[in-house]
Amino acid sequence: MSTGAVAARGVQKSYWIPKPRGPQQAGWRSRIREIGRRDRVEVRALEDVSFDVAEGEVFGIIGRNGAGKSTLLKILARITSPSRGTVHMRGHVASLLEVGTGFHPDLTGRENVYLNGMLLGMSTRAVDSAFDEIVDFAGVGPYVDVPIKRYSSGMQLRLAFAVAAHLAADTMIIDEVLAVGDAEFQRKCLGAMRDVSQRGRTTLFVSHNMSAVESLCTRVMWLDQGRVRDVGPADHIIREYLAAGVAHATETSARIDLGAAARGGWITGMGKIAAMSIDRSPDVESRRNPWTVEFGERFHVGIDFDLGRPVPELVVGVGVRSDRGEDVLTTHSVDTPGARLAPTRTSGTARVRFEQPWLRPGTYYLEVALLSGGQLIDHVPEAAVLVVEEKSAPDAPPLALKKGAVSPIWNWEMS
Repeated sequence: MSTGAVAARGVQKSYWIPKPRGPQQAGWRSRIREIGRRDRVEVRALEDVSFDVAEGEVFGIIGRNGAGKSTLLKILARITSPSRGTVHMRGHVASLLEVGTGFHPDLTGRENVYLNGMLLGMSTRAVDSAFDEIVDFAGVGPYVDVPIKRYSSGMQLRLAFAVAAHLAADTMIIDEVLAVGDAEFQRKCLGAMRDVSQRGRTTLFVSHNMSAVESLCTRVMWLDQGRVRDVGPADHIIREYLAAGVAHATETSARIDLGAAARGGWITGMGKIAAMSIDRSPDVESRRNPWTVEFGERFHVGIDFDLGRPVPELVVGVGVRSDRGEDVLTTHSVDTPGARLAPTRTSGTARVRFEQPWLRPGTYYLEVALLSGGQLIDHVPEAAVLVVEEKSAPDAPPLALKKGAVSPIWNWEMS
């Protein structure tokens, strides 16, 4: 690109960690004696990362946990240096990588705003002109002269983002930290990032919310195990990324073990979700796995659970979330009168029939939870991956004309 705000070439970041050993010795004194004696091994968090970002572009960075996204942002924000390679950033850079970034806890909100402005090379008059807008956006007006250490994490986050968005930085670097805020604050942040990009400021945005990435970013870079997997238009890269995740997560069995041994324990000692299963028509030969259904097809989901003791009013819940992180629907056993477990039972199976609404073709994550008296007993956020395929029958609804996550069949009248 002719005018670039960011240019990274061959960036590598290595860390040295103690070499793994065999079974540890039993005594803590023996383990302390070993400190400093172990050989070290090199772990590369980033390997040969190169990319360019144009001025005024909103550039997304996606990847699984541990892919190297946060390490890369710390290099771009000049918090740490690359082990090898070069990074060139034009102008002033404002970063929001974690709650409290750039704030001094003993200074007030007002003092921290002016401190950040000075670090960006702004004059006091320039900060004065943006100060009221910053405080209003963050919603901390009554507390602006209170030390930051007295703020909640949400208040610190709101003020930090307001400072980054309204002061005269040429480039904003935003990490997944926005997920800490509530829904209203996230909406304001996304709107602010659109506004600053329209004013020619560059934004680098890391998030697991694919809908936010797709709506904000013109291009996206996919990091995979510290390497650049692909760079390109946001919609294309996100589709590739989600498809790879589904291929990795799809089960080959109609019954999935969700016991403590499979996922490292459960929330309380009152009980656990043991397994999840699917029951659907077996007559479609094109299915790749048992958790694939056709658009409009009816199917059952079963949840096996074990309780340490009988609990009053056990409630089983199933949620459906899209591959972009959007909640599509949630249903609970109390939605059906009479669907209750006998008060003396300590195990059982709950079954829910998926008939309406019809899930559109796509990929969905099923979560399951156990509750009693409003208390969460157990919860598996991604118990199964459900793939809904487009129906090939000639009487299938015209999906190209339908929008939204679900396509229910409604009763219409024309007169």
